[in-house]
Amino acid sequence: MYTILEVKSNITPMLHGGTLGKVRNFEEACERAANTMLTKIKLLEQIRITSLAQTVHDNLFDYALPSDYYSIIDLYPEAQRTSFDKARRIAAKPLDLKKAFRNKEISIEGKEGAKILRIVWKQRSPKTMNLMDSYNGNGTWVIVGTASGITTDKIIKYSGGGSVKFKVSADGDGIQNTTMDPIDLTDEFGIGDMVVPIYLGTITGLTSITPTWGNDLTTKYFTGEAQTAQADGTAFKVGWNIIKCAWSTAVETGVVDPTTIDSIKFTFQESVATDITVRIDNIQMSIGYPFDIKYYSKFYFVTPAGVFITRPSSDDDYVVCDNDSIQIFNLELLIAIAHQLEGTDSAFDISFATSQLPGLYQAYRGEHGDESMKKTTTYFGMPRFRK
Repeated sequence: MYTILEVKSNITPMLHGGTLGKVRNFEEACERAANTMLTKIKLLEQIRITSLAQTVHDNLFDYALPSDYYSIIDLYPEAQRTSFDKARRIAAKPLDLKKAFRNKEISIEGKEGAKILRIVWKQRSPKTMNLMDSYNGNGTWVIVGTASGITTDKIIKYSGGGSVKFKVSADGDGIQNTTMDPIDLTDEFGIGDMVVPIYLGTITGLTSITPTWGNDLTTKYFTGEAQTAQADGTAFKVGWNIIKCAWSTAVETGVVDPTTIDSIKFTFQESVATDITVRIDNIQMSIGYPFDIKYYSKFYFVTPAGVFITRPSSDDDYVVCDNDSIQIFNLELLIAIAHQLEGTDSAFDISFATSQLPGLYQAYRGEHGDESMKKTTTYFGMPRFRK
């Protein structure tokens, strides 16, 4: 890699005046040059491997991508990968339509102005704590605080035959159930995540949602960490939200027996008292698995501390180019700078750079092919019949 100071030393002799004095915002010119390169080649030095911020669950599909993500190369379990642990990338629509039947498939999608990674990877089926098909189908759900209007909603539901509908009006409102059929969560004890679809009629005033579960709700229970966003890190929205609460961070009161979990409570924290219509459906406890993602970064620059950045801010920062790509960056930077310079020299510099770049790009692609995971499509045809 080359420091920005070394880049300046390389680019200065290419300018006819031999100085960068006329160049304004040199760092922004570096960013423009890098973004141009990004659309034409993928550098080996751009490749990064990191853990997904969330563990992968059978019943969760949307996951946050690294902030510098540009193009995916591979996705796989962190430990004990086998030859069968190969992700297949397909289009968003077929994955969503068939996710109940697919496995080890992914798509890259847009959500709320950001790219997300959708994963269908079946490792271990979650345990259902309460289907929530009705307010009294498995134990009876009752109000907490000043909540009201608890009922069964057969129309707006996330799965199954219905959901439990109610209204919260003040901080601390919610619902609870202490008469559920006991469920054995020994395997999930301390390592599982409670996954809950929650429908919000409005998000005005809502700050967090807190689940509680145990053998009762007075002497032997766990209080989960207050959830301030959805499981994939995106903000609460009007409609269905998926929250995920880790058992590992929950606070235990008394001594809970994980073999007979029969009580659950949800409370809603509000900064301003607001009527919020809520629906809850299909509460599950799931064990997630850590995954690594291998990808091309969209950031061409790195600080001395190893932090990838979109634009250099110091002469000590690095551009992630080796000897076989630094000249491409220099020429793209020359074009970015030439637009600020005056006279015939500027036109000459642009003409010279554009004549040199095609061959350099071609040579780099020939030596270092694009390793991105390509999107594939499943085609269906008529069945063949044997005579």
